[in-house]
Amino acid sequence: MFRASFYAALATLALASCTAKTTEPMADATGNPAASATTTTPDAAALAGEWRILTLNGAALPAEAATEASISFDAATNKVAGTTGCNRLMGTYAVSGTGITFGPMATTRMACPPNNPEASLLTVLGSQTLTYQLSGNALTLLEGTTPVVTLSR
Repeated sequence: MFRASFYAALATLALASCTAKTTEPMADATGNPAASATTTTPDAAALAGEWRILTLNGAALPAEAATEASISFDAATNKVAGTTGCNRLMGTYAVSGTGITFGPMATTRMACPPNNPEASLLTVLGSQTLTYQLSGNALTLLEGTTPVVTLSR
C-alpha cells in the first residue's frame, strides 16, 4: 500500500516538473493577434548533454582552461557536472521557464594556474537565477540582459 502511494506521488511530481512548449498568439503592430506568429518557451530538456565553455563575463577563457572547461546537464536528475578548466565541479540545477538556478557547487581542490577562471565561474553560477537562451548549438547564460557565460556543443 505504501509503495503504491509512493510511486503515485513520484509519478505526479515527475509529470508536474515537465516543461512543455507553449504557444500564444502574438499581437501585430495594430494590437491584433497574428494567426501565424507564436512564442515558444525553451524546452529545458534541450539543455541536456555537454557544453563547452567559450566565454566568461565577456572574455574568452585562457588557453589552458579553454580546452577543458565544460558543463554537462543531466535533465533526468537535474544534476550538473563538468570542469572549470582545472578542477571538476558537480552540483544541481533547476529550470523555471527561461530561468536557471544552480545549487551549491562542489569542486575538487587541485592547484590551478593563477589565471584560471574557476573562481569567476563559480561566482557566476552561484550568484542568482540566470536566464538562458538556446540557439542551435549555442547556449548563453545571462544576468539580466548581460551575457555572463557562452557555451557551445
